[in-house]
Amino acid sequence: MVLQVGELKTAKKVWEAIKTRNVGAERVKEARLQTLMSEFKRLRMKKTETIDDIGGKLAEIASKAASLGETIEEPKLVKKFLKSLPRQQLIHIVASIEQMLDLDGEAEDR
Repeated sequence: MVLQVGELKTAKKVWEAIKTRNVGAERVKEARLQTLMSEFKRLRMKKTETIDDIGGKLAEIASKAASLGETIEEPKLVKKFLKSLPRQQLIHIVASIEQMLDLDGEAEDR
């Protein structure tokens, strides 16, 4: 950054250059986050994937979102995980998990 602003003559010009650079970086960050959240919404388990594969993809998206300043809450990740599974093949597992978990964040009394 010093090389980029080193030739500027006044503090005002240096500040404007830094501010302009950060605005551009913020826009890039927002665009990356939008792309990531679109990927999150479209995510579905393919026939060739395992449950571990889809879990790994969700973890990766959550990690990338966190690095961009956005936290995806655990209940949202669990709901997405369950919605991403092929219901015809795994309905018994999905039903069991849904019965055991309160996806709004509180455990059921048993």
